[in-house]
This record gives sequence, structure tokens and C-alpha cells, in this order.
Amino acid sequence: MFEFLFKYPAEYFAEGRFISVLAWWQLALLPLAIATLAFIVLGYFKLRGRTRNRDRMAIALLRGTALAVIVFSLSRPLLEVTAQMPQPGVVGVLLDNSISMGLADAQLGTRSDFIAQQLDAESGSLLRDLQQSFDVRLFKFGAETKAISDIGAMDYADGDSDLIEALRFAQTTMQGEPIAGLIVISDGALQPDEPLDALLLGLRSARIPVYSIGLGESRYSRDIEISQVKLPDTVLSGSRVMAEVSIKQQGYDGLPVELLVEDDSRIVHKQQIRLRPGTQSLKIPLATADTGPRQLEFHLTAMDDEQVAANNSRQAMLTVDDRKMRVLYYEGEPRFEMKFVRRAVADDDNLGVTGLIRTADAKYYRVGIESREELRNGFPITRDELFAYDAIILGSVENSLLSREQQNMIVEFVSERGGGLLMLGGRHAFSEGGYRDSVLQQIAPVVMPEQAQTDFTQQVKIKPTAAALVHPALLIADSNEKSIARWLTLPALTMVNPIRRIKPGATLLLSGPANEQGDAYVAMAWHRYGRGKVVAFPVQNSWNWQMHHEIGLEDQTHELLWRQLLRWLTETVPRRLSLDLSAQKIHAGGVVELRSEVLQADFSAQREAAPRGVLTAADGSEQVITLGAHPSLPGIYAGKLAVADPGDYLVHVELDEQGAVTRSGETRLLVTRAGDEYFHSEMNDKLLRRIADQSNGNFFAAKDAGKLVAALENNDRGSRTLLRLDLWDMPILFVLLITLLCAEWGYRRWRSLA
Repeated sequence: MFEFLFKYPAEYFAEGRFISVLAWWQLALLPLAIATLAFIVLGYFKLRGRTRNRDRMAIALLRGTALAVIVFSLSRPLLEVTAQMPQPGVVGVLLDNSISMGLADAQLGTRSDFIAQQLDAESGSLLRDLQQSFDVRLFKFGAETKAISDIGAMDYADGDSDLIEALRFAQTTMQGEPIAGLIVISDGALQPDEPLDALLLGLRSARIPVYSIGLGESRYSRDIEISQVKLPDTVLSGSRVMAEVSIKQQGYDGLPVELLVEDDSRIVHKQQIRLRPGTQSLKIPLATADTGPRQLEFHLTAMDDEQVAANNSRQAMLTVDDRKMRVLYYEGEPRFEMKFVRRAVADDDNLGVTGLIRTADAKYYRVGIESREELRNGFPITRDELFAYDAIILGSVENSLLSREQQNMIVEFVSERGGGLLMLGGRHAFSEGGYRDSVLQQIAPVVMPEQAQTDFTQQVKIKPTAAALVHPALLIADSNEKSIARWLTLPALTMVNPIRRIKPGATLLLSGPANEQGDAYVAMAWHRYGRGKVVAFPVQNSWNWQMHHEIGLEDQTHELLWRQLLRWLTETVPRRLSLDLSAQKIHAGGVVELRSEVLQADFSAQREAAPRGVLTAADGSEQVITLGAHPSLPGIYAGKLAVADPGDYLVHVELDEQGAVTRSGETRLLVTRAGDEYFHSEMNDKLLRRIADQSNGNFFAAKDAGKLVAALENNDRGSRTLLRLDLWDMPILFVLLITLLCAEWGYRRWRSLA
């Protein structure tokens, strides 16, 4: 009977609360309605005639109560109550199936043990609690995501854990069902950031909260890891390579360890290092001998009590190129510098310096040319002619000897071709040569003085900066220590271009003594401009480091410096057909993206090409894919290649051109069972918290997993939902209103009132 009169069960009224959904302006009218009601009620007390006070009070009470019932209904009252959903919500549980789940933690055993204890079909307490209130769906995710019936399908063998794709897959799979939430049980490691924001925004818009349970320690107590190794993609054969190694450790402060570097099982470097707290970086010079794609492996001594020993070794790939790089050296007047530069690289099979010296108006001396027509008319006047070189050296060449078109071509040579430019000092170089307001001033790494100082001459003792001491071009001895000592003993050089400032973003490598204001002479600086490098070396007689009386006859400092400088300047100059891999190391079954740039003979983008990516296994078998054109980048072609089996692979790109096949340089791809699962394997609680917070879910540590079910039940999509029930049309209100009106009518009839 109660539910018939009041529409809802009595417990709703006992547990709920009354609210109104009227707009603010409607609520503002309520005092007016109350005042009107009071006016009507009080009006009865002004009646005269046969009515007595008792009659007026009775009529006013009945009429006022009836009007109050009407006002109550018009105010759109609601009953807000939390109730059990008639249909159980669906919960998706995403379980990390990656190899890192086998890592053991200090107190909880392996991370996979938590899944076995909490989600076993027979004994899992978390699974049992979830199933009492929800329809539970299980998924396992690694390199790919699959729906599973129970955790017996988990093998923890995936070399990757793509959580983003797992969330997307679960949402799509359960689309159209009443999703109460998603649960992620993972360590959160190795997750990319780029697509995450869009995914979380979609989950939030769909009102699907994500609850994450973090497994593992957020910081190991005792572990050493080679967290990163950086090598240049390509170097010339015989060049010195500077490897940047980052080491992270906890629990071994101050202890010595040995670092080994191997090139295909041959030790190429060994050194003792002392561990510092947190992260430390090393720069290690390495010599290259064998050509082709190389795999370098970096090893650190493993401690007996390390939590993860597998992260003490890391591989890095390097391509050692045997091609010959062509350098155009242009001098505006005869001087010794070109002779000694050419002599320095004469025995280098990977460098060829072609010299052009202006001897008089429209008269040139050419040396090192490959044909009679080369440089016949002086400095190149076409892109094809200039772009045939890999680097340019500008000596003492005054600005007027280069036309505006030629200077623009030099800028394009650096920015588009990716070539190197080395600007030497001299009487007709920099500001003294009229370059202060030229096009080349814009790409120089130094700030040229506004006023030329044609009478300036200074003997300068060159000093390397901190950046020079770890620069591969400026290591002039077998070790860093010997290189520093050698720089301090070199004789002074002559400067005729007083430059003291470098541009923002440029790197100062060599300097001279400072003046009273503390500004040192710039002896060498460089920066990147577009795709290429620009170096300023404003001295006019580096040959003094060969011919000075203090330099021994067998001393090779000058030769070594110029060989290394020109190698470094040219070794990153791109080929017409190049290849980049999205990763040098992937897990078995993973995907690597091949990205190739195809250029025409003038090094402009080739828009219609069909390059092929070729993956070659150790047994000689090949896997070939055709790369597709990038939708917005002309000359760029890309494709994805799945590699199923572990192994050491060679990758190259080839292109059919005019009846012949052009091949890019080869690079190596290492495929292992674990990929990089053992690196950065601590729990990424920041990521797991971010996913939970931005989707209106919650993050739980493994020890707090028991709180998960209550959080799920109380969200807007859980097993209990918030109801807002209309009260204006309750039958009891209609009955009460009719009863009050009839009572007033009956009272009037009884008292014979009008």
C-alpha cells in the first residue's frame, strides 16, 4: 500500500534525500509563492458576517494546505537515492603478459605470483569478489591483446607490453555493454606517451573509469643498469667514435665496476669506473676498423645481490661506411694552408680534397680534380656541380668573389643537401672579407664584428673547451688524458679575424685568451644548420702545428686533427637512398618501421618511387616489403616489417633506377626473445596513476587491491547507481489534494457558509 501511494519503497525514503531541479530564477519565485499563500490565508481572517474565528481558521488551514501541496508539486521535487543496478555491469580485467612480470620483488615474490593468487578461477580472492557484483571479462596483453577465459592462458613470454592498444582493444570488444570499468594489472613499463592523451580523453568521454593495480617496486634497492647507449648512425672506416653511455644504479655508491665494450665478441675497450649515486654518463672514444654494419655490446660487472642482472648489458648498432667523401677547398689567394691540408689527408682512402686557388682575375689553379672539366670555370655555378661534393672549405676568399647566387647555393648545399661547410680564417675571410652583411653570415656559427680590423694580427695559444675534450674530431691522442696534455703543448697560431662571440645554439670548441672583459677569441665553433654542419675555424696557419720547430718530424697531430675534422664534417652527409629503423632492437614477433628517403640526382625529393625494404636473416633468407609514400613528406617512404624469430638480421633498401638496382647502406637489426623488457623495469607508477586519474578511476598498490571492488561498486557505472526519482506525481499528493478540497467543501456545507 505504501509503494502504491508513494511510488517507491519505504527504504528509498529512509536512505535518500530530497532535492529540487528548478533553475535559480524559478527558485527565486518560491518566496513570492509563499507570500501569495500567506496573503490568501490571512484574507480569510478579514471576512465578516456569519463566520466566526474558528470557521476562518479551519477554512484557512484546509485551503493553505491544499495550496502548499500544489506548490510542492510545481517545485519538481526529486528523491536522490543509491540503488543496486538490476543488471550487473561488465568489468574488463587487463593482465600484463610480458616477460618483466617474472621479475621478483623484495616482499611479494614475482609479479606474476600476484595474478596467480588474486585471479585464479578457484582460489583467487579478487576474482571471487568481482564476480559477486560484476560480469568479469579477462584479457591478456603484451605485443598484442587477446580475450582469455582464465589465467591458465598466461605464459608471461611477451617481449613487449602495449597497454595503450590493450585499453583500446578491451573498449572495442565490450562496446554496447554496460561497462562498469576497466582494471589494469601491470608494472606499467615501456609505454609510449604519444597516443595516450587521445585514448584517455576517449575513455573519459565514454565515462569508462580505469582502475590500475601497480606491480613491482617503483625503485629498486640494489641494481645496476646500462640505461642508454648513444652512437652515431654512420661513421667512416677508421674514424674515432664517441659512445655516450648512461648508467643508473641504486645501492652501490662508490663501488668500482668494469665496463667492457665488444665488437662482435672482440674486446675494443675496457675501463674501471666508480659508481656514483643515481645516474652518471660516460663518453668513451672507440676506434673503428671493420666496415659494414657493426653490433657493439656494452657490459658492466654484475653484482651478486642485484635484483635484475639482465640489464647490465646493452647492444648498440653502428654502420661503418667505406665510401670516399669529396671535399671542395676554395682559396682566394695562394697560401700554405691548402698544401698542408691536402697532405694531411693524402693517405686517407675515405677522403679526397679537390683544391681551387684563385691566382688572378678569372685565373684558377686546380688540384685533385677527377676530370678536365671539373671546376674549369672556377667555383661551381650550378647545383649539380656543387652538390657533387660532400663538404666545402672556404679559405681566404673575399665576399665579392662569390656571387649572390653562389652564396645561396652554399646555403642550400648545407641546409638541403646536408653537406658540411668549414670557414677558415684569413685576410679576406669573415668581416675582413666583407661577409658581415652577406648570406653566409646568416649560416655561420659565430657573430662577425660589425667593423673589419684589417690591421689585426694576434698570436693565440689555443685552448680546448670542455666540449672539445669529448669531441671525436678533437681527440688528438689515444686517450682523453693524453689528448688534454697534447693540446697544452701545441704552439700558438696566428689569428687575423678577431671574433669573440658565438650564436645561440652554437658550440664553442677551441678558444684563445680572454680580454679584460672576459671575452675569449673564438678559435673553433660549430652548429647545425638545416641538415648539415657549419664550422668556423678562424685561424690562418694551422700548418704551424706541423712545421713549427717544436713539433717533431714524426709528430702526426696536424694530420690526425684534419683527418678527424673532415671525417666528422662529412660522415653524416646523406646518400641519395637512405634507411632509418624505428628501433635497433626488438622482441621476437615485434614490428619495426623502415623509413627511407629517396632523392634525385640534384638531391631534391623523388616523389614517385617504389623502394623495397629487404630483411636478410643469418641463413640468407630474405623478407621483402614495398615501402609506401609518406602522405605529407615528399621523398619519404615507409613500411612496417614483422619479425617472428630471434636472430641477428641485416636490413637495406633498394630501388630500381634506369635498369639498375641502387642499394642503401646496410644496418643491423637485433631480435631477441625479451626485447628491452629488463630495462626500465621498475614499476611506472606515474603512468598508472595518470591513466587512473584522467579516466576518473583509482590507482592501487598491490597490497591495497582489496579496496578495488568497493571503488568499482560506488562509481557512476558500478553495480550501484545514483537514482533521481520524480515525486511531483505521487498518488498520495493527488489523494491529499482532493481530500483537502472535499474537506473544505464539506466544512462549508456543515457550517452553512458561502
